[in-house]
Amino acid sequence: MAKILMIDDDRDFLEAGKQILEAQGHAVVAASTPGDVEEKIKAETPDLIFLDIMMQQPDDGIALAQKLFKAGLKTPVVMLSGMSNVTGYSYDKNDDVLPCEEFLQKPIDPEVLIQTVEKILS
Repeated sequence: MAKILMIDDDRDFLEAGKQILEAQGHAVVAASTPGDVEEKIKAETPDLIFLDIMMQQPDDGIALAQKLFKAGLKTPVVMLSGMSNVTGYSYDKNDDVLPCEEFLQKPIDPEVLIQTVEKILS
């Protein structure tokens, strides 16, 4: 199956996502800070990346996604955020501001997580 890199500062979310995806046969690598990501991408060569928007700084995920795509990253990225639950602001795909394949709002239903992986990697 696929190798998936999950980047989120919420360790509970990482553990839950890892369990769900590994139960489907995927290999999951986790990172909890943006600083770990570039090294993990080079070392692990993931097939798919899940990236939280807000980590240590409110725009860590957005800045990291933009940096990775400007550097030529071809790996599909799914952006994640629970911000709309708090602020009412709804994020969505935008190739100029938020380069990604999909955008998912947290909390994420396990079936939606699985379907998203299948859809992007099929």
